[in-house]
Amino acid sequence: MKYITGKYGWLLAFSCWLLAVSCSSDSSGEQQRSTGSPLQVVPYIAAYQSNDALSRRAVSTGYSAYTPNQDIAIGLYLLPEETPSVKLLRYTSGAWHSQTTVANNKDYTIYGFMPKKDPISSNITQNSENVVLTLSNIDAVSPDDICFITGVKDLTGDLLQGQFGYKGKSDENYIRLLMDHLFASVKFNFSVDTDYSKLRTIKLKSLKLSTTIAPLTATITLTPNTTDVYPATVEFLSLGEESTLATFFESTEGEQIPTTTTNFVCCFAPSASSTLSLVTTYDVYDSKGNLIRKDCEATNKLPDLEAQRGWQVTLNLKITPTYLYQLSEPDLDNPTIEIEN
Repeated sequence: MKYITGKYGWLLAFSCWLLAVSCSSDSSGEQQRSTGSPLQVVPYIAAYQSNDALSRRAVSTGYSAYTPNQDIAIGLYLLPEETPSVKLLRYTSGAWHSQTTVANNKDYTIYGFMPKKDPISSNITQNSENVVLTLSNIDAVSPDDICFITGVKDLTGDLLQGQFGYKGKSDENYIRLLMDHLFASVKFNFSVDTDYSKLRTIKLKSLKLSTTIAPLTATITLTPNTTDVYPATVEFLSLGEESTLATFFESTEGEQIPTTTTNFVCCFAPSASSTLSLVTTYDVYDSKGNLIRKDCEATNKLPDLEAQRGWQVTLNLKITPTYLYQLSEPDLDNPTIEIEN
């Protein structure tokens, strides 16, 4: 045993040295990879407006804390980068998750969009005056609240809309993000004729919004500033002519009307305002709860909503039969849906 140790002792010592060097290298590499700290987000979303109020500058007046009601992904660009690439952040299990790190004391400007999902693609360019964020393959109607995103300086007072700068920290990087709506939205309130509701119960199965506008490209020009001037302009370009259909509510069992839900909302490109139609699928039950008509469908051409980006329009719809006094009329079991305003 002594002979073996003596003869091969140098080999054992050399192996230990290699192991130590290897561990040291791994440790150094790990330290390199962990330079800076993970990017955490504190998001605020712009309030929908009923008029042309584009002076949504401060969190206290125009933005509110944003907590998604479902899992969602956002894409962020951290400039400057020689070849900008979009970073992925996810909201799952009630928290934001990111593997993106930012370097200590490095100056960034942050831009992005949500949701980050197929088929939407993105590109960003910059010059000395502004940044241009391009989003392609956007459906003209969507159940998603599509937003463009800017980071803002970590100020002690109000968060100015145009202050996009941020300096990385070595410990905690909580980036405040302002999310502004790319589309307008329409909210639907349903009711049932009072006399008719004594005889029939209506349960909504699905709501779909359609338009003849094809998928779009949105060009968003962002100009950092510290003034009251709104720092973003948005231009839409249609890629052709074809119908687009978005399902923004579905229920296998059906949801009884009248209802207190506030989830009957769908978003649309302002250019689609005059081409929208609502497709409603519903079941009809008699006063004893028996299903008598299944998957009825009504299509309502919407009036020109004349909405701009960031606006929300509310439409009231009433379900009513044409011949309520004639119980034998088929319309009693197949009511119409009328837009009230």
